[in-house]
Amino acid sequence: MTILVAVKKNGRVFVGADRITTFGNEYFTDLVDGSKIMKLKHAYLATSGYTLLDNVIEHLHATNHKMMDNAFKSRAEVFSFFLELYSELKKSYTLVDTGKDTYAGIYNVFFIVTPENIFGISNNLSVHEYPQYAAKGAGSDYALGCLYGIYDTITDGLEAVRLSLEAACQFSVYCKEPLDIIEVKSSDFGRQPKSYKALGRGLKTLPKRKSAGNLAGTAQGSPTTRRALKKKASSQSTGKKGKSAADTKTGSSSTGSKKRRAVKKTR
Repeated sequence: MTILVAVKKNGRVFVGADRITTFGNEYFTDLVDGSKIMKLKHAYLATSGYTLLDNVIEHLHATNHKMMDNAFKSRAEVFSFFLELYSELKKSYTLVDTGKDTYAGIYNVFFIVTPENIFGISNNLSVHEYPQYAAKGAGSDYALGCLYGIYDTITDGLEAVRLSLEAACQFSVYCKEPLDIIEVKSSDFGRQPKSYKALGRGLKTLPKRKSAGNLAGTAQGSPTTRRALKKKASSQSTGKKGKSAADTKTGSSSTGSKKRRAVKKTR
C-alpha cells in the first residue's frame, strides 16, 4: 500500500512516496532501506504494489543486469525496460502467472522519473507521459485532487509533492508517513549508483505531517514568487508616480485658468 507523487514545476522535477509497508494485518514504517524511491543509472523508479518488486530491482542492480543501462529518454525506451522486466520475472524469478491468455500484466504500478520527464506505467505495462503532475497507488485520488487545487498556486514543486502526499496520508488508511521526496537532477545520473535506493543530500525525509498551513504564504515564500511580486509592486509604483505627475500638471493648468479668469474680471 503506497502513495507515489511526481511533479514538474518551473523546470524542476520532484518525486515522492510514503513509507508504509504492510504484511497481512501488520504494517511497518521504519524498515531498513524502507524508501520506495529506487535509483537507476539514468532515472528514479518508484513502485506501488508487491514489495517483492523491490527485491527484484535490488537483485538486478546487484547483478549489474544490462537492462539497468536503459536511458529512459522516450516512452519506447521505458516500455522496453518493462518488457525486459516482465521477461525476467517469468524466466529468472518465476513470479508471473503465464497461464492467462491476456496481455502482459504485473500487479504493481510504477513511475520512471528523469530530470525532464514523468512516465507512469500501469499494471498492464502501458506507458504514459505526464506534462505537469501524476499520482499512483492508494490515496492517489486524494493526492490528485490536492494537486489540481494547488498546482497553479504553489510555485515550489517540493511543496506541491509534500502537500499531495500528506492529503493521501490524511484520508487513506493505506498511506502513512514518513515521506520521502527528492528533486530529480541531471547531476544524479550517468554512472552506476552504489546503492539501488535514493540516498544523499537531495533526499528529504519528513517524519510527520506539516499540514497545509497558509497556502498564500507558502506561495509567496518561494524565491520565484517573491521576485514576481516585487516586479509587480515596482510596476504599480511606477504607474502611480506617472499618474501623480499627470494629475499635478492638470491641476496646475486648472489653477492657472482660474487665476486668468479672476484677473480678467477685476479689469
